[in-house]
Amino acid sequence: MQSIKNANQRRYQTKQEMVYQTLREAIMRCELAPGQRLVIEDIAHQLDVSHIPVREALQLLQSEHLVANVPHIGATVAAISSDSVIEVFTVMEGLEIVAVRIAATKLTPECTNHIQTILTNMDIAVRQGAHEDWANLNTDFHNSIAQITDMPMLHEMTHRALDQWDRIRRYYFDKVLLHRYEQSQQEHHTIFVALQEQDYPTLEKTVKAHNQGALAAYMKHIESSGS
Repeated sequence: MQSIKNANQRRYQTKQEMVYQTLREAIMRCELAPGQRLVIEDIAHQLDVSHIPVREALQLLQSEHLVANVPHIGATVAAISSDSVIEVFTVMEGLEIVAVRIAATKLTPECTNHIQTILTNMDIAVRQGAHEDWANLNTDFHNSIAQITDMPMLHEMTHRALDQWDRIRRYYFDKVLLHRYEQSQQEHHTIFVALQEQDYPTLEKTVKAHNQGALAAYMKHIESSGS
């Protein structure tokens, strides 16, 4: 198992929180690869904790669909399968259609300026080829729209779906997103304008195109590579 010891130097209130955050970040960055076994004894030794906080952390990660409990094998990092990719983009599309319709009615000048700043920085990242910066700002863009709705459950669900997207993105980035992010950025601008104009048909059409276009790109790669 790849070493995860001292993966994070932040202070935590409990050992369980430390184990959870350390494992979660390693999974999200694909440092712990999809399908990799998560052996409680090894993790406990590397992080200098007992088995109890490791078990508790793995249960939390399983509830987030980041860890799977495989019969006769035990805990493993959740696989990134074609079905899981389809699920993530299907869920994201549904959440975003709801989010943009509500956000359009609650958009304030402050919110507009915030999203404009994100988009400007994304444009800069595109021109500079700063792909990681663009991807992080992409998450900020979608989270910001969900936050405008002032619906905590919707925001939390969007945040979790974006986390799953981020793991998929990191796993396939060079093969998929690198060739699509300029088109994706154009779609972001279309969504932003439609939000300000409360143009609901354009919002729904663009959100669908945004998610379905990304899904098609990932599925094309998965099918061609036999992943």
